[in-house]
Amino acid sequence: MGTQNDKKTIFGLKDKRIFKDGKLLSKKTVFLLIAGLLVFSVIILLSPIFGITEVKISEVKLYSSEEIYGAFEEYKGSNGFISLLKNTTFSQIDNIFKKRYTEKEKSMLFDYPLIKKIEVKYSMPGELVVEIEERTPVMMTEKDGMYLYLDSEGYLLGAYTQADKPDMPLVKGIDINDYKIGTSIADGKNTSIDTSIKICSVMKQLSMLSYIDIIDVSDYNNIRMHCSPSLTVKFGGSEDVGRKLSYIKGIVDSGYDGASNGVLDVSAGGNPIFKENAEPEKTPEPEASTNPEAVNSETPN
Repeated sequence: MGTQNDKKTIFGLKDKRIFKDGKLLSKKTVFLLIAGLLVFSVIILLSPIFGITEVKISEVKLYSSEEIYGAFEEYKGSNGFISLLKNTTFSQIDNIFKKRYTEKEKSMLFDYPLIKKIEVKYSMPGELVVEIEERTPVMMTEKDGMYLYLDSEGYLLGAYTQADKPDMPLVKGIDINDYKIGTSIADGKNTSIDTSIKICSVMKQLSMLSYIDIIDVSDYNNIRMHCSPSLTVKFGGSEDVGRKLSYIKGIVDSGYDGASNGVLDVSAGGNPIFKENAEPEKTPEPEASTNPEAVNSETPN
């Protein structure tokens, strides 16, 4: 009976000892066991078993795979947990448990402006997994003979020559005085820029960036578009962008493409109106003279 009471005392934690295998372990012994286990765990975690041997990177299109792999070459062969600690500040301590390389993610976004989002994560025992979402150009504008690419957030993705430009609308009427690749020109203060981005972003969603060659937003209340060689679109203002572009897509798909030689008006609130351009009047060619005297006069004697 005394044994039963002793067990209650022990398991009720009134005694500072632990009962195991019929023997009582002192508090000091338990502490040493836990400390030894922690030390052993740290030694294992820092051993070459957890060295990074492979870097897995999601598919990229705007950068070469070799270029992105090169940015992570420094981690090959290093211990995953040590490199994780080096890439984490005190304020980001929770990312250690998520195994995220927060500082590396920040530096990649700075060094590679075409990357929109990135997640760098350590996967035990020896993999570094990099998930990348690239920025996607939706429009371009011209500045000093160069073509500037912009994404849906107004970020400048690059400057290219005419030989390199993609099949997407050229926006005219945007005034860009100063720009830097990897920064956004959309600050909410320039209506022409914001309107252009809005229109081209919806066009991207509708898969119709190749439908329009030129978008003129010089007057953002009276936007005009052009499809080469002879179709003009009166777009109007920036209201009902989705509806207007859906009309344009359906009409062009039905056969009224750039060779339609007319004006498509979607600026009004109702149904679109198409009007053919008037055929230019032909200048009549002078008729050949049939006057016998004129013929005889040209005949040599």
